[in-house]
Amino acid sequence: MKNLLRISLLVSLFSVAAAADGETIPPYVSPDRSGNFYTGLGYTYMKMGYDADRYDISGHAIMLLAGYDFHRYLAVEGRYVTAPHTTAIHRGLSYNGTLQNISLYLKPKYAIERLTLYGLLGYGRVSLHDNTEDSENSFQWGMGANFTATDQVDVFVDFETLYDDKGFDAFASQQNDVSVDSVNIGVIYSF
Repeated sequence: MKNLLRISLLVSLFSVAAAADGETIPPYVSPDRSGNFYTGLGYTYMKMGYDADRYDISGHAIMLLAGYDFHRYLAVEGRYVTAPHTTAIHRGLSYNGTLQNISLYLKPKYAIERLTLYGLLGYGRVSLHDNTEDSENSFQWGMGANFTATDQVDVFVDFETLYDDKGFDAFASQQNDVSVDSVNIGVIYSF
């Protein structure tokens, strides 16, 4: 224990000495983009879990988004996601269809240097297309982070819960739990 204390004290002293000899590097301040529009493109993995038969419908999707920064800590954002080739295999049967989502979010956020943490709170419509179209409107939420690469370009990653309730239109009865989630990664460009 005494050795650990000595080593940490020694490292602290060298850190202070190195800082005193070198130039002070100013901290990075993330750009205030209040009043700016932004748009983005991303990759999404969507999954619809259906508890009754214990199988999932999943697919790789493309996301388009657009938003407006009202304030340093608040934005509004719209997203459209489509997974054109969702698949599921259950009891020897294969499912092929399209899973889509369109949503509008209020986006509270907080920047720590180049990293911005944010939440997504809003309302949207999830649709499942095969031979018929089944859809549900619901509250949607998520959380994520983006990294400021340049003054105009950010890279983001987030998780969203798009639907979590009993039943799903005619696809699932009201006694069955159904959830739709997505994991997203992409790039945002601010104007």
